Amino acid sequence: MSGSVAFGPRPVFPTEPGKAATELPDVSAITLIDNLLHCTAHKKQVCPECNIDFSTHNFYTRQLTANRGAFPPPNPQVEGAIQRLKSAGNDQFRAQCYFEASQKYTEAITIGSQRPLWDPSATAMEEAAVLLSNRAACLLELGHPSEAYWDTEIVTRLNRGWSKGHFRMGRALMGLGRCRQAAMEFQIGCSLDPNAKDMRTALENTKQFI
Repeated sequence: MSGSVAFGPRPVFPTEPGKAATELPDVSAITLIDNLLHCTAHKKQVCPECNIDFSTHNFYTRQLTANRGAFPPPNPQVEGAIQRLKSAGNDQFRAQCYFEASQKYTEAITIGSQRPLWDPSATAMEEAAVLLSNRAACLLELGHPSEAYWDTEIVTRLNRGWSKGHFRMGRALMGLGRCRQAAMEFQIGCSLDPNAKDMRTALENTKQFI
């Protein structure tokens, strides 16, 4: 079993000595001990034999208990780690080290995906949109328009009003030879940000291929 790490598998939590085990009705594989879930057969929170891992659920239980049922604020360690990786990715991108930059953005995306369910969804969505858009820019520079397209597809779903997401989707579509769809994305981007010169130029250039 993995030990406790900053961002990854959650640790196993100690239980209060003498707490009785309560088997949940109609759920044969789960036993409750000190409000934490365990496998019934071996009384473990993480049990390879039963192929069960309750560590994340128990982590949330302990967090809410410590906060007396109130949702805790976003973890500053998570925020800091994501920002450091994003900044490192930006530095690598400016240095034209696109593969290394994409790796930093991917690490940040992975950490962001492990945010607790109670973190503000708007913050998580905006954060994910920026990181995916940045990774898409790397993929475009590396000559992978298909992978970039799928990143931008998520970006535009997370933040439809962000012109940069549509700009990068348009570039990915151009790389795939889908010029008419690319022009539509550039047009949407222009309507969202009429002052975006790169967007206007991309739209005019794309029209030549339609």
